[in-house]
Amino acid sequence: FHELSVKNDYMGFADFRAAFTSDSPAAFSVDPSEGALSKDPTTLQVRFRPDGMGVFEGYLVVETEDFKKTWKLIGTTG
Repeated sequence: FHELSVKNDYMGFADFRAAFTSDSPAAFSVDPSEGALSKDPTTLQVRFRPDGMGVFEGYLVVETEDFKKTWKLIGTTG
């Protein structure tokens, strides 16, 4: 797995949701998928478990009421 740190750049706490877009392969997952962000970083664990050979691309979206951040992830096998 890979760890990704995310924090709230705005005042106070903000509830967040983290998920891959619907067109991303099921090989990608994120935990936790929801929680609260503050000025202190929150660590998300991104896992890549492919069901076949090749290159897999997915988009991870972390969203609060104040912002939306998107990362393009690429996983490869072999």
